Amino acid sequence: MSTSKNINKLLDKSFKNFNQLPQKLFLEDIDGGVYNFLKSIDISLVNDENKAIKPPIVFLSQERWAEFKLNWRGLRDESNEEMTMPFGTLGRKSVKQGTSPLKRTIPKRKKFTFLKVPIFDGTLKGYELYKMPQPVWVDLEYELRFLTHYMQDVNKIYEKILDSFADLQGYININGYYLPIKLEGPNEENTTDDVNADRKFHLVFPLTVYGKIVDPNNFEKVNTITKVIIDITEMP
Repeated sequence: MSTSKNINKLLDKSFKNFNQLPQKLFLEDIDGGVYNFLKSIDISLVNDENKAIKPPIVFLSQERWAEFKLNWRGLRDESNEEMTMPFGTLGRKSVKQGTSPLKRTIPKRKKFTFLKVPIFDGTLKGYELYKMPQPVWVDLEYELRFLTHYMQDVNKIYEKILDSFADLQGYININGYYLPIKLEGPNEENTTDDVNADRKFHLVFPLTVYGKIVDPNNFEKVNTITKVIIDITEMP
């Protein structure tokens, strides 16, 4: 085999084995991933009209949850329609530095990953090399809450949520990243507004997501080699 063909073969082989650049992963993306994961849990309840429904889940900021908790009324869904029980809410309580012992932090983030991304301009083949700093590891704490009038709903919600976290944790796929989500332990806050009010069952499910922040704007492209046409004549 000629030298030029051997070089081309090696570069072609390298060209076929690559990973594209990682996608972004911001706090907003993690919020959406947790919300979609919880919405995918198949919970079937019966509403006040004796119809089987899947209780809606609304994402609330801390301010909206504090305001809503005062009167338990007036909450509206994404279609701006007033919600009736049973329904669920999801809120993010806090964002902390990552505590997972497997995610060791390098001082000043001086650990880099290098990734090859192939390029082809119609004539020349090659690859771009990107230097990526280690991500910022974060722990995000959420609260999933369900409100209902009936004890039967309470039992079904417990059954479905605990089944989804049979090992006390699950995994969510966000932009190609698999992040663990852990159920910390459910509890109940059964309250009434006054003695004449209807009884409300209020279930609270604390959740923790062990995530990271990845910003593609911090990726640095490094100069590298581009495949060129080499014509070498070998002596017989």
